[in-house]
Amino acid sequence: MILDLRFLAGVAVGSVLGLMIAPDGLESAGFFLPTIKGNILGISSSAPEPIKQADWPTNEHAERELFRFAMWDFETFGPKSEILITRCFSIDQLSLACEMRVKLSWISEERTVEGVFQSSAHSWNLIAAKAVNRNAPAGS
Repeated sequence: MILDLRFLAGVAVGSVLGLMIAPDGLESAGFFLPTIKGNILGISSSAPEPIKQADWPTNEHAERELFRFAMWDFETFGPKSEILITRCFSIDQLSLACEMRVKLSWISEERTVEGVFQSSAHSWNLIAAKAVNRNAPAGS
């Protein structure tokens, strides 16, 4: 088969050897090697940056958003539940990924929930959420 792993490995090795032997050939084809290296290094080293806690959604707002997102009755169960945002990371200019410690009134133990908040005109809207079991054995 033409897209066999050995064929693709040969193409990769041949390309690297070609660049090592004649790096000027890349520039004559319209590619500038330092720019390519800079872009690759910039992509691979850009980890999400923690943002200031003042820019996070408040714990009360996160609680209301989690109840809205999950379509739970906030009036009945919300006042007895507690949510604490422990950390947030910027995904892009309009989105945050946040870790929350959640103690719901109808569940006895505290849970960890990861959520994605998207910026709206004057607040944050929860657009995705997932419960995380940090104490689960590996492989489950």
